[in-house]
Amino acid sequence: MKQIVLLSHGTMAEGMYHAAKMVFGNLPDVSYLCLTEEKDIETFRGELERLFEGVNWEAPVTVLCDISGGSPYNTTLELLAKMGGLGRANVIPGMNLPLLLLVLASADNSRETMKRCAKEAQGSLHLFEMEQEVDDEEL
Repeated sequence: MKQIVLLSHGTMAEGMYHAAKMVFGNLPDVSYLCLTEEKDIETFRGELERLFEGVNWEAPVTVLCDISGGSPYNTTLELLAKMGGLGRANVIPGMNLPLLLLVLASADNSRETMKRCAKEAQGSLHLFEMEQEVDDEEL
């Protein structure tokens, strides 16, 4: 069983969940939590703590966050340290859809597998370059 938690500012985590659901169908082992404008950080922290309390820490857990150093990421690290889960969770900032799809398609949530997924997802980022000039009318 792979447990995956998606965390973000705004509704990105929810959108990522629904996008992945379009590809993989039902995702019973994926949870998401969004830090929205209407929610202060203490409310978010309480919700995340309750979410983590429901996690089976005997199985691998991967937490994908939108940005390194952001409130969801920092709160995750604080709570995992408090709960003794830092060594049992794979926390990966920089969440994007290719990363989530790779994590979902992977055979396991081991640290080595998650490192490979993160590295491979980095390769999906690039700037589109035109090989030759094209007039707007040709598009």
